[in-house]
Amino acid sequence: MKSIFTALLIIVISSSSYSQGVDLFRRNLDVHVDLVPVIFPDPAIRFGSEMMLGKRWSAGLNLGVGTYILGNRAILFSEPSWNRGYQLFEIRPEIKFYWFKREKMGWYIAAEGLLSSMKASTGKGYHFANDSDSLEVVFDRADFQKTKIGLIGKMGGRFLFNDRITLDFFTGLGLSNTNSSYSNYVNLGSRRSDPFFEGENYTVGERITAHLSFGLRIGMLVWTKKEE
Repeated sequence: MKSIFTALLIIVISSSSYSQGVDLFRRNLDVHVDLVPVIFPDPAIRFGSEMMLGKRWSAGLNLGVGTYILGNRAILFSEPSWNRGYQLFEIRPEIKFYWFKREKMGWYIAAEGLLSSMKASTGKGYHFANDSDSLEVVFDRADFQKTKIGLIGKMGGRFLFNDRITLDFFTGLGLSNTNSSYSNYVNLGSRRSDPFFEGENYTVGERITAHLSFGLRIGMLVWTKKEE
C-alpha cells in the first residue's frame, strides 16, 4: 500500500509540471469518488464534490453508500459478518483551509461532520452486554442497527494534473456519538469472557467513540471560473 501511494504521488507531481492554464485555487468545482472505505468495518463507497470558495477556502459534501454487495468486503479489524440486509448511508459536509499552496497542489487542514445510519443482519455471533465488559450475549442470528453523529479533524494534500484530474489524500482523527443495538435474536444465550480488544459493533448502547479516518479521492474538475 505504501509503495502504491508513493507511485501515485510521483505520477501526480510529474504530470502537474505539464499542466497549462488551470489553477487549482481559482474558483472551481470537482466531483470525486473514494473507494478506500470499502475495506472499513462498515464498508461503503463515498462520492461527492468540492468547491473552491476563494484562494484558500473550500467547502465540500460527501455521501457514503453501502449495500448488501459490500456487506462482507471489510478487511480491517474483526467485525461481524453482515450476511443479510446490509445498508449504510452517511452524509459528510466538509470545510478546508489550504495553508500551503501552489498552482497545482496544496496542503490543507479540514473539519468534517458525520451523520451516519447503518443496519444489517448477522449470523452466529455475540456482543457485550451494555452494563458489563465481560458478559457476552451470544446468538445464532440477530439484527443490528447503528447511528452516528460526529466531527473529524483532518489534514491532507490535493493535486491537479492534466488540467482536469484531481487527487486528494488525507488522514484524521475524530469523535462521534454512537448509538447501536441488536434485536430479533435467534437462540439467545450468554457467557463470560476476558476480551483484549473488540470493534465498536460488538458493543451496544449510546457512547462516545473515536475515529481514525483516511482516504484517497480521485476526481475531475467539471467547472472552472474563466480568467477575467
